[in-house]
Amino acid sequence: MDFLRNLFSRTLGLGSGKREKLLDELSLEGVTKFIQSDQCQNIICMVGAGISTSAGIPDFRSPTTGLYANLEKYNLPYPEAIFEISYFKKHPEPFFALARELYPGQFKPTVCHYFIRLLKDKGLLLRCYTQNIDTLERVAGLEPEDLVEAHGTFYTSHCVSSHCRKEYDLGWMKDKIFSEATPKCEKCQSLVKPDIVFFGETLPARFFSCMQSDFQKVDLLIIMGTSLQGCGLAWG
Repeated sequence: MDFLRNLFSRTLGLGSGKREKLLDELSLEGVTKFIQSDQCQNIICMVGAGISTSAGIPDFRSPTTGLYANLEKYNLPYPEAIFEISYFKKHPEPFFALARELYPGQFKPTVCHYFIRLLKDKGLLLRCYTQNIDTLERVAGLEPEDLVEAHGTFYTSHCVSSHCRKEYDLGWMKDKIFSEATPKCEKCQSLVKPDIVFFGETLPARFFSCMQSDFQKVDLLIIMGTSLQGCGLAWG
């Protein structure tokens, strides 16, 4: 969060004194008018679990309906362990059991996802930064270059062995998960993990490189479905 605050302050001039007024009014109507104006050419969306809940995918921390509140059946030492890389390497079974329930392809995009697609179609979307691993941004029609999947993606998987790192595609991983077999590397027999970011792993390099360039150009930042802190796997 400090990284984001400093970046916004530096690139957007937040908190640096008097700024040119961009919105006629601080309301949905005011933002809509700004989007339709010639001043708004580059929009960044930062999205989290909240944009997928109406698709039937639970968020992480809601008291009774959230993902963490419904993991008792996996006998975890604490809910977040299911997404910790150190726990996964010793006990991968709970994660893959959960993955069968939430696997991409079983849910449809929401109005929020198609709103982002509309921004793309209108030539206004500079980038969509997403915390989500449900791939619904892709299903809605965003291309890889439109996205920064800050917490990775199910689209590819890799062997966890640093000496191997063999890559596997979505179809291979899906077959393993739904056959209830723990995915093992065909080359070295180490675990294979979807390329999602677990606690204890760094965010993708693309996140940092795009942040540095994108926020030099942005005219409007839209944040949906996330507080940018403590929502699922943190923004780093």
